[in-house]
Amino acid sequence: MHFGLYLVKSQVIDCEQFVKALELQLASRLQLGGLALETGKMTVKQVFKVLRLQCDTPAGLFGEIAVDHGFLNENDLSSLLVMQSVRQRPMAEIVIEHQFASKEEVLRYLESYRQGQQTYLGNAVLN
Repeated sequence: MHFGLYLVKSQVIDCEQFVKALELQLASRLQLGGLALETGKMTVKQVFKVLRLQCDTPAGLFGEIAVDHGFLNENDLSSLLVMQSVRQRPMAEIVIEHQFASKEEVLRYLESYRQGQQTYLGNAVLN
């Protein structure tokens, strides 16, 4: 998401394109229950129980409910959330695929964004 905001700020894409790209990125995100099954951290029965409980509390998040009912611990949830984040489609790929900007332009801005991030992180460590 941060790279998408960087593209908007740099006027490479507009806000409407960013929102569309973000929607596509979120749609590509694997469901936490599926990842819990895939990694063996939860059984099918446990996943369905959490989903049923989630129907009763629509604001409840799958991971929080699973932890509250002892199906996952905090470390399991953290690792699943990291896995979920890593396995979603990159913003740059979506922007290129939907022709919001050219591949060359996106790659140029991605390099600039990464350099800025490294500078920011380097300064944070020094302070």
